[in-house]
Amino acid sequence: MAERYRRLGLRDLRSASKPVDPFSDKRARGRALIIGGSSRYHGAPVLASTSAYNLLASLRVGAGYSKLYVPRSILNPVRSLSPNTIVGALGRNNITCNMEILHEIEMADAVAIGMGIGKTGSAMSASAKIIGHAIDCRKTVVVDADAIRSLPRFAKGHALDRCVIATPHDAEFYAMTGMRLPERDLSYRASISAEYARRLNIIIVLKGHRTVVTDGDTTMVNISKSHALATMGTGDVLSGIICGYAAAGATPIEAAAAGVYLHSRIGDMLSKINGDHIIAKDVVDAIPECIRAFDRVRDKDTI
Repeated sequence: MAERYRRLGLRDLRSASKPVDPFSDKRARGRALIIGGSSRYHGAPVLASTSAYNLLASLRVGAGYSKLYVPRSILNPVRSLSPNTIVGALGRNNITCNMEILHEIEMADAVAIGMGIGKTGSAMSASAKIIGHAIDCRKTVVVDADAIRSLPRFAKGHALDRCVIATPHDAEFYAMTGMRLPERDLSYRASISAEYARRLNIIIVLKGHRTVVTDGDTTMVNISKSHALATMGTGDVLSGIICGYAAAGATPIEAAAAGVYLHSRIGDMLSKINGDHIIAKDVVDAIPECIRAFDRVRDKDTI
């Protein structure tokens, strides 16, 4: 039986856009932690850039404080990309798990991991430990790219309670579930995504031209008008957007829904200007124009 679903829309941006206390400082507005990158491939600076754009996206949507951890071998390329990034070293060529990062997880409101970490045994082991600690600390954790392969093992060992947002494309969904999905059968894709969201007790964002967002009970879809976002790095930006919304106070399902809709809305907007010639940085830079109408300030008595 086909899963029932609704279309994502502006109401999802409203739900995720929480009012800001005018007396709050940057940390009170939400702390996002981003973990990614590796030096396994010659494109390490590219991996570094996508991780950095992930961090910048989290700041753009409302997180007051965001910190990025990458392997030391790509630390300088990341730092050179923007003066807005706060970057720490985690491991030498691949991410590791140590007391510093565990403490950072405890301090964060939301965590995103996986962009460019690679599939080495050490990276997978570190990813599993980091995700497990974030889950145990009841943090919202956005699991992207290769880190998605770490998820099935947590279904029995941790009480996920839908604090995990997995963002697979079709190949990563197969790696996570063993299921191959047809590209064009939206009802089937939505139904299977909802089934595995219930089974793993997580939120799944199945990326594609028609993206599915589901926690197993509520299923939503987004249908893009443009295919302009089918370029490297834009998926990393989506993870940063979702992480930023979660850090700023949105629930995991609100953050996932708003992130997907905003990401697609930006792609449709940019395609009218740049056609199919869009890069990840373009998406980050366009975020304010798309969401400033949803900015709200919490009422406070002032002197």
